[in-house]
Amino acid sequence: MDYIFENYNLNLLDCDENTCKIQLHPKQGQALLKERRKLYILHFDNEILYVGEANNSIKTRFQRGCNSFNYYIKKGFARNGYKGYKWLNKENLYRNLLVTVVIFNDRYDNDRKFIEAVEGELVYLTRNKLKYWPKFQNEIHFSNYEGAKEIAEEIFSTIIENSFD
Repeated sequence: MDYIFENYNLNLLDCDENTCKIQLHPKQGQALLKERRKLYILHFDNEILYVGEANNSIKTRFQRGCNSFNYYIKKGFARNGYKGYKWLNKENLYRNLLVTVVIFNDRYDNDRKFIEAVEGELVYLTRNKLKYWPKFQNEIHFSNYEGAKEIAEEIFSTIIENSFD
């Protein structure tokens, strides 16, 4: 297998002026290390809410999204065109989320396009098999890469079997 799975609890804490901050538990794990290509899947109960891709620490990735969201809320405009995650908004009533992180081995560290292809396949599988698009998905990247579909199917099956009991 070219990847491992880790689960984290992500708590969204509401702050003043409709801003927020995050807490991620546990505070140890390979997803918290830098420079490792990974996918992350946010879910609540039996619903996949978002699928994303990152190369930096998952905590750093979430903090950057949170900082951008808070900047947008406070200033009324996006910094560099990015408004942060849609799932941080208080319209998302789910404030305690589960995050499944799929960490790929170093073979994929310089292959963002391939990991984005797996990400796109995961989002499509959610639509095809669960009959809905992830609620807070902003965009997906579709590319034809040999093996991306098969890896996405393995990841999807593992998430459904282990997280949706």
